[in-house]
Amino acid sequence: MAEPPEPRREPRTAEGRAIVDAIAEATALLLDRDGYEALTTNAIARVAGVSIGSLYQYFGDKQAVVLEVARRLEGRALEVAMERAEGLGDTSAREATAQLVDVLLDPRLGGPASRRALLLQVPPAWLLPASGPTDRSTERLLRAVMEALPFREGPRDVMAFVVFHAVEGVIEDALLHRPVALFEGAFRRELFSLAWRYLAPAGADLSPHPVRTPDAWPPPSAALSARLADEPPAEEATPVHRVTPKSARGRASVEAILEAALERLAEAGWEGASARSIAKRAGVSAATLYRYFPHLRAIVAELARRRETRLLELAEAALPPSDGRPLAPSLGPLVEALCARSREDRRARRAVLAEVPQAWNRAVTDEVDAALVMLAERHLAERPDGREGASARVAVAALRHGLESAIVTRPELLEDPRFGEELRALLARYLLQREAWG
Repeated sequence: MAEPPEPRREPRTAEGRAIVDAIAEATALLLDRDGYEALTTNAIARVAGVSIGSLYQYFGDKQAVVLEVARRLEGRALEVAMERAEGLGDTSAREATAQLVDVLLDPRLGGPASRRALLLQVPPAWLLPASGPTDRSTERLLRAVMEALPFREGPRDVMAFVVFHAVEGVIEDALLHRPVALFEGAFRRELFSLAWRYLAPAGADLSPHPVRTPDAWPPPSAALSARLADEPPAEEATPVHRVTPKSARGRASVEAILEAALERLAEAGWEGASARSIAKRAGVSAATLYRYFPHLRAIVAELARRRETRLLELAEAALPPSDGRPLAPSLGPLVEALCARSREDRRARRAVLAEVPQAWNRAVTDEVDAALVMLAERHLAERPDGREGASARVAVAALRHGLESAIVTRPELLEDPRFGEELRALLARYLLQREAWG
């Protein structure tokens, strides 16, 4: 994996800090509108209202600027979490859960444009130097809170990881598909229900928690918004499609190319996985590679399609037909099948998850998520509380993010049987009535 860049130098004056602030804000807006590949330092400087020389005074290239946007968001997240934690000493476990869920919804973490842009347009591996320490600190904070307050029994380290990444995953799903939900009381109550039902001790009150009126995200400055409107949008990338081989030799070439792409992505990341290096590793000519895959995006899309298709097959096999049989006994086999698959192709999954922009494989991921939600809805359709639609979407986002976070940041958890058991507990406690928790 290629090392991410560092800022050229830190600003030492108020004027310098203002320049860096404007550059970071402009980058987030351009990322969200045009994507990383179309982003240029000249466009960043124009929208920020600074000279290109001023930008290069602080940043060596556009990747360094993007990393600064991530650093800022992660730094704010840790500050907000520590601030909330200071007031939790004399509160109940139920109230502490509500406060900690609110941390991930705090507007100080950044507006939807910057958060969505980083999620979609930037390979997660680039952001790990910023996000990794924040995530670990937040997990330690959650573990300390769980040890101090009367939550249910269980492995605190694994529980902290599971609940944090489950809630984070549901919020990220909303950011990508329906940001307005983050301001809706129903969505916030569902988030609290996900976390509290998972953490609640025996006999706890499981009713919805009162929803705090959310603060508005701070809008970009009027001057920056005006300059963004004047900056012509980048042209959309031409869609790329792979050609299906018709001969045995062609199919063998495609398999060799895909295997080589995984190896290069794992070794060098997106920017280091050139068509020439992949073709050389696969033992084919560049012309052969381009015959089947006109762009690296087409290779990544095929890798993602295979991964997602297998995920859906496992879910369909593990969940029984919706014929009135209880769902609870199927959740354990479902989670174990997904964990086992993640262990088997961990290198491949990490290469696709961490080393390329999520936008490249978003279409196939969305398609499979929609199928998984429909599958879950069928099994929840008879619930008396009418929450099957929201519950299914939340459950799919929480489970996906928990597994993917383990693959990218904590692969050792995939070997720990407690991790699978806690994922099952998360689903069972959230989706099922108390008597079916088991």
